[in-house]
Amino acid sequence: MKRKSLIAVLLVVLVMSLASAATAEEKFHWRLQSSWATGLEIQRQVERFAELVTKMSGGRLTITALPAGAVVGGLEVFDAVSQGVIDAMNSLSAYWIGKEPAAPMFSAIPLGMDVMQYYAWYYYGDGLDLMQEMYAKHNIGYAAFCAINPAEDFLWAHKPITKLSDFKGLKIRTVGYWGEIATKLGARVVTLPGGELYGALEKRIIDAAEFCNPESDFKSGLHEVAKYVHVPGVHQPVSFLELLINKQSWEKLPEDLQEIVKSAAKASVLEGYVTCLMADGEALREFEKNKNVIVKLPPEMIAELKKLAWELYDEKAAKDPFFKKVWDSQRKIIAEYDHWASYMVPPRLD
Repeated sequence: MKRKSLIAVLLVVLVMSLASAATAEEKFHWRLQSSWATGLEIQRQVERFAELVTKMSGGRLTITALPAGAVVGGLEVFDAVSQGVIDAMNSLSAYWIGKEPAAPMFSAIPLGMDVMQYYAWYYYGDGLDLMQEMYAKHNIGYAAFCAINPAEDFLWAHKPITKLSDFKGLKIRTVGYWGEIATKLGARVVTLPGGELYGALEKRIIDAAEFCNPESDFKSGLHEVAKYVHVPGVHQPVSFLELLINKQSWEKLPEDLQEIVKSAAKASVLEGYVTCLMADGEALREFEKNKNVIVKLPPEMIAELKKLAWELYDEKAAKDPFFKKVWDSQRKIIAEYDHWASYMVPPRLD
């Protein structure tokens, strides 16, 4: 009798071991589409993230990284991942301001946090938790980042912009909160896909445009159709490019693969930032060779823009409890970081 019981126990253990091994070897394949064109550094970051997940998982989770238009349009990826048309997406949360008024706070806002402050908010503070809270009702299982852009070019234009009054009557392509601020300054704001900016500037359908970081702007040829490029991009000091994963796709993964996705995403952001910085430096030299006029924004103009931006965030916080929750959280991180920096960051010596 004891022998039969022992055999039964051994059979149960064997079955459980085989089931566990089968689960461990189960393979998953995702389609991840971005809002970016092939060849841009930010799209290459998405591709590197996909490759890293495949390697770290030993091939148990493979991700096909697709550019804009491969499955849906570049600005349709949010609905596509929410509905399960694709498993994951990479884009800029500012694009979804019509769905979530606080969405731009999680990517880049004018005169807001810099890259180190965002890092602190996401990986030390409650930034990622707040992001997940915002997106949960859209059938998103996991929200984080897998790509990043340093500061953008502030504006490409046919004339120099050096004071706030220069915005009056200017027809500008931009998005998000910066569009709201520019409108307050008297600009006429239009929204155009990045692929249409070259023609719109060349034909002078618009007077000015902001698109991306120097490397991406160079790849897009904006230096060929606008003489003046304005820096630094205080309207978008850094762009954290989100990774959103469909809830059902996420929940099918075992815990170890979920952790691999999280770790690969974090590593991709850290690597991508440095890669972008170096590529941007090369692009700025190309602008100089091309005889573009690189206009540095006057400090007093930047100070005025910051005042307008923070007033806008305070206004939104007064009307929207979740926006207030996010803005209060960010201001706490800014204050803590600035306190540290006041002692530990040496002055710049030119």
